[in-house]
Amino acid sequence: MAEVHAEMLDADEARTAAPQEAALWAALAMAKDGAGFCRAWLDLQCARTPEASGGLILLEAQGGGFAPAAVWPAGPSNIDPLREAAEAVLASGQPQIAPGGEGQTVIAYPVGSSAEVHGVIVLALASADAGTLQQTLRELHWGVGWILTLVWQHRAAEAGQASAAPPPAAVAAMELLAAVQEHEGLEETLLAFVNEIARAVGADRAAVGLVRRDAVRLSAMSHGAWFRRKSELAETIEAAMDEAYDQLARIVLPQGDAGDDCGAVTIQHARLISTLGSGAIASIPFEDRGIVTGVLTLERDRGRAPFSARDLLLCETAAALVAPTISLKQREARLVSGRIRDKAMHGARAVFGPRRPLAKALAIGAVVLTFVLLVPLAQFRVGADATLEGRVQRAAAAPFNGFIARSMARAGDVVQAGQVLAVLDDRDLRLDRARAAAELQQVDRQYRKALAGHERAEMNLLGAQYRQAEAELRLIDYKLERIAITAPLSGVLVSGDVSQLVGSPVEEGKVLFEVAPADDFRVVLNVAEGDISHVKPGQEGQFAPTGLAGETVPFTVTKLTSVTAARDGQNTFRVEAELAPEARELLRPGMEGVAKVDVDRRSLAGILLRSVIGWMRLFAWEWLP
Repeated sequence: MAEVHAEMLDADEARTAAPQEAALWAALAMAKDGAGFCRAWLDLQCARTPEASGGLILLEAQGGGFAPAAVWPAGPSNIDPLREAAEAVLASGQPQIAPGGEGQTVIAYPVGSSAEVHGVIVLALASADAGTLQQTLRELHWGVGWILTLVWQHRAAEAGQASAAPPPAAVAAMELLAAVQEHEGLEETLLAFVNEIARAVGADRAAVGLVRRDAVRLSAMSHGAWFRRKSELAETIEAAMDEAYDQLARIVLPQGDAGDDCGAVTIQHARLISTLGSGAIASIPFEDRGIVTGVLTLERDRGRAPFSARDLLLCETAAALVAPTISLKQREARLVSGRIRDKAMHGARAVFGPRRPLAKALAIGAVVLTFVLLVPLAQFRVGADATLEGRVQRAAAAPFNGFIARSMARAGDVVQAGQVLAVLDDRDLRLDRARAAAELQQVDRQYRKALAGHERAEMNLLGAQYRQAEAELRLIDYKLERIAITAPLSGVLVSGDVSQLVGSPVEEGKVLFEVAPADDFRVVLNVAEGDISHVKPGQEGQFAPTGLAGETVPFTVTKLTSVTAARDGQNTFRVEAELAPEARELLRPGMEGVAKVDVDRRSLAGILLRSVIGWMRLFAWEWLP
């Protein structure tokens, strides 16, 4: 519950952080004097530093020496540790990072030029790791220029060269920065920047391009949320921006009172003026931490005055202030090196940090799940429907056309060799035998009479008729001997039940019963064609008969056949296996169930996705050249 409460507090802080920061930027822009500017700047700097617990700005005093210009938080506080760090920086002229009281870390940064130090900015951090220290130093390096500008303004005021109030260009630049800071996304920030800078200097158009792979790509244009990137206009503007970026110089056409452009090449800018029909154009590269990250291009229509030195100073100041923000949001907008990297670092801090036990538990679970899915520990088995089949199987068929008279056995019964299974009706046969016997006697009397009269021709004819009648009688006797259908061998009736067919006719040769030995059978597996490549003779497996719930019987694969059959919409191959001898007493031929053949050890992910992987391989083989 404590962890959930902490996350809720973090969410509330995130929702209120943006309005508070906007108010601090407004206070900085509306500062009336140097003291108010320092207080607003220190409040903003400490608000942007999450671990800040105290701050101090120490500047030159008019009477000599150094005095506090601003303290954060406001009110009575112990600034002795901060003062000590400031004195160390004043003595060395270099940034200092030193431990403070109560486990704090103190960062002191000099305010000065290459010739002298004009003051010190000191921040106390409650807890700081290497990443926090680096980020804080970057923020100070970026923001110290504002305090240095204030120092030079005071010096100019003392020399009579400037008024005590900040120049209008500085105020306009800070107002522009405050407006830009209100947006979160990169595109919104760039669009707000070009719209505000165009309004501030009275430009008819403003465009900004960002450096990507040593080339400037147009990213935003004023007075419109969308532009066609492949248009002639966009390509011409990008060419002009590349011209300024390649020379790392400000380019202004025409010159006006802006000064010399150090002989820079202006071919693409002249082309842009010709294409747009503009009267004035200016391109200003801006940089972040010494690296040029983009170019700002301004245009004025024909008939308007060229850009003045004040306009260009305002643009350079605003671009320099906004450049770190643009670079930060550009890094955040990147997928791999930006968002994914930040998410990965945030997740790593949650997993390896001192808190967030739920994140640690989820990470451990993910590692265990990955281990289980990818490490080849699971037994890979091929499953198939199986049936017990007798190794020797005999059929008891109808010996002739007739009718079922009685049934003495049905499928599943254990029978002995010669046991009567069913009896055919013999009434018609007996009538036929009586008729055949009468005909035989009649032919015999006629034959004897012809023999007494020495009629040889008649004797030959009657002799043939006698032999025919005798053959018919023997055939009828043979059928009468086979009216009882008996078991061809001892075993179990695998199929056959004629108890419901008593009185029904049967045709000669129709199989009425099938008998298999009770102790000599095998397992027949119907393996799907997608799995047949994994099955080989000699592999072992388990057979689970449906009639023996929870019981499994071991077997060994003995033969793979090329005989296929269609079962449930897919082709299957017949695979024969030999059962273990000790399990035969529990089974009977004809039992059905499920068999699984042990193949090898594989990863669980590979087992579960083998059908998908097989389909993808077949698809790739079919479509790839």
